[in-house]
Amino acid sequence: MMEEDEKSFKNFQNALSSDFKGEFMDLENKFSPLDMGDSQDLFNYGLTSYYFGDYQDAIEYFDLSLKLLPNQSEAIYYKALSLGAIGEFKKAINVIDKAIGINDNDYRFWNDKGAFLSDLDEVEKAHECFDKSIRINANSYNWANKAFLYHKFKDLKKALKCYDNAIKLNPDDIYPVIGKAKVYMELNDFKNAERYFEIAGGIDDHDMEYLIEYGKYLLFKEQYGEAIRYFDKCLKYNDDLAFVWMFKAMALNQLGQTKNMQDCIDRAYEIDPFILSKFDEFF
Repeated sequence: MMEEDEKSFKNFQNALSSDFKGEFMDLENKFSPLDMGDSQDLFNYGLTSYYFGDYQDAIEYFDLSLKLLPNQSEAIYYKALSLGAIGEFKKAINVIDKAIGINDNDYRFWNDKGAFLSDLDEVEKAHECFDKSIRINANSYNWANKAFLYHKFKDLKKALKCYDNAIKLNPDDIYPVIGKAKVYMELNDFKNAERYFEIAGGIDDHDMEYLIEYGKYLLFKEQYGEAIRYFDKCLKYNDDLAFVWMFKAMALNQLGQTKNMQDCIDRAYEIDPFILSKFDEFF
């Protein structure tokens, strides 16, 4: 409610991965009965569903809330985020444009529109949105999104500069630090890549993205036993990540542990039957 979305999301993520282990609580039994005639009540249920990853339910609640009170920019915004979360980026852009039409001075709206455009590879439009977001309220999140887009299209020097801006604004935000380490990897500057992974670990050595990316880095550096240790830490928090099981399988293969490797591939395939084709495309 304080609009500290990044901290809020991180806390939800930590709670879900370390405590609930995929078993979602029965929300309707935890809260007072839903008032279908109260737009705020419907919005709150939508927001709860959104944070618990029930995006279709979230969209339904937001629509019901908006039917009662059409000009709620927050409900429109979170409906757009829910659409983005299920990969409906064009619909998400159409929806978030409605929120911008109500309030074009909210940096979050422009930032997330830029993120949706980035997913559609509409690079120039995405950068325009990130720039607009930064002009309204520069923070580490919108600079990191801009950096990620530069990184995606291999403009690595500009990506580093944007990540630097993000880190200056919030040195405790781990994601720009990880992003910078990944850029240095692509530049074959492994000394700096290692340095920034160390900085990220100092910020939060339990962060899921840090565990995955540093594990991949160690795999690339042929430190297979250490890589497996980081993948195992990640899987301890969430063992439903098929691609992490595949990375672990690769490391085990290099160590000649064929039986364990096959077990990891079987587990990945159980989670996602299409993981093998996705992994081929990834590499």
